[in-house]
Amino acid sequence: MQILTLTQKEVIELLDPYELLTALEGGFKALSANQLNVPPRNQVTAPKGFLLGMPAYMPNHHMSVKLVSVFHENHKLNIPGHQALITLFDSETGTPIASMDGEYITALRTAAGVILSIKLLARENIRTVAIIGAGVQGESHLRMIGTLGGVEKIWIASRNISRAQDLASHDSRALVADSLQQAVSNTDAICLCTSSSEPVIKLEWVKEGVHISSVGYRPPGGELPRDVIENSHLFVESKNAFLPPPIGSAELQGLNPEFGTELGEVLLKKKPGRRSEKETTVYKSMGHAMEDLVAANLAYQKAILQKVGKMIEL
Repeated sequence: MQILTLTQKEVIELLDPYELLTALEGGFKALSANQLNVPPRNQVTAPKGFLLGMPAYMPNHHMSVKLVSVFHENHKLNIPGHQALITLFDSETGTPIASMDGEYITALRTAAGVILSIKLLARENIRTVAIIGAGVQGESHLRMIGTLGGVEKIWIASRNISRAQDLASHDSRALVADSLQQAVSNTDAICLCTSSSEPVIKLEWVKEGVHISSVGYRPPGGELPRDVIENSHLFVESKNAFLPPPIGSAELQGLNPEFGTELGEVLLKKKPGRRSEKETTVYKSMGHAMEDLVAANLAYQKAILQKVGKMIEL
């Protein structure tokens, strides 16, 4: 048995942000049309972190399984807090065909989902975006913001000012905010991408008509305030976001799933997106196996065409 292996460097070179957005749009539509087979993700807990398993099947794609570990204290060892491996299996035979770095895919597909939510749900012609958090997700968000037209200013805010300064240095439009409140109060779209176990913004900071996205996962708490959620028009990847962790979001516990709308439902025009210029929209991302599947399939297809990667005999 031979399997194609792709390094992180190769995955970075293969994944085009614009192509990924197109693939994700198709994936969200298929998800809301009930065309996927995605079992609830499972979790194995160790003393300092946990390991999640995320399998998925989607028609006309190879099956995927992502294993992702979340160890929040790894920064003390200069090791990423999230590490991941994705394996693809031929959907006709079940044969393993590829194994690739999943760390970059996880970061970029998550940020791409946020950008898709901005395109769908934010007011037209937004000019400013705030990134709260300057870690791996902050970096991927800044990279994906490059696909948005018309953005003139990007506020970067972090409790670690040196990391915020470093991230801001990668984009001429980026400014380091003096505080979280300054960043949040002066923007059209707010991207929360921290590992905080408690809310990092306040409802009174949020101006009328803003779009907020949140990708942080730190049960039993989280970065997104409950009062912000309850006073907004809420969107999710899947209604499974309302289930208890590790399947769903800690911040959404106790809410009726009908309170949220799936992005795919908006794309399929089954439900409305933004209903007025004044309403606040919120996209709470839990990360979904569909996103890993479409990104890994895209990387694999391009690797085969470009003859990238190394074949290993198992």
